[in-house]
Amino acid sequence: MVDSVKGSSRSVPSDSSESEGLEQRLLHAALERLAETPAEGLSIRLIAQELGVSHQAPYVHFGSKRGFLAAVAGVGLREAAGAASQAVQAAGTDPRTRLHALADSYLGFIRTRPHLHDLAYGTTVAKSDHPLLQQAAIEYWNLLQDAVAACQPSTVTEGDVLRRVASAWGAAYGLARLAAFHQIPLSVPASADELVHATLDALIDGWQEPTASASH
Repeated sequence: MVDSVKGSSRSVPSDSSESEGLEQRLLHAALERLAETPAEGLSIRLIAQELGVSHQAPYVHFGSKRGFLAAVAGVGLREAAGAASQAVQAAGTDPRTRLHALADSYLGFIRTRPHLHDLAYGTTVAKSDHPLLQQAAIEYWNLLQDAVAACQPSTVTEGDVLRRVASAWGAAYGLARLAAFHQIPLSVPASADELVHATLDALIDGWQEPTASASH
């Protein structure tokens, strides 16, 4: 009898593991929909129905629609940050090349997952709405900070580096968004990607000047 009991024993998933599993299913289902639908068009009720769970499930696990969307953005942004990190590593050791590789990855992120990018960096949610988004945003920022810092002369202060990080990101973001909304005149003989890379080259060259201001 003892042997038969031992042989039939099996592990039973805990409530916490089942809860975590449902959270992941909800997040990835929302990410799939976000590939085609902007965040404002996502239906939490429909996502829950597709998974065969109560429409209240996302609220139970994430507190609010805003918290749920922030978590969705966090998962997606973490994936994008991982891809960006791989691109930088594959670019080799030259700082300029690594920064350009990071820019290519970021531009690809905006182009292929625009709704996710808009959710992660727009006004629908705040970074503080969910730890997943806050952590992923920090991870992506750190990638850019490291890439820009590697292009600086040794005499540059940390404050100047941070200002230059923001300038580089602003250039890439701004040009990419202008292109997405077809706001760059057709008379400009360059694509958005070419403009971003040319701007980065100009920034990097300016950073090497001893008298370069922090605004470069």
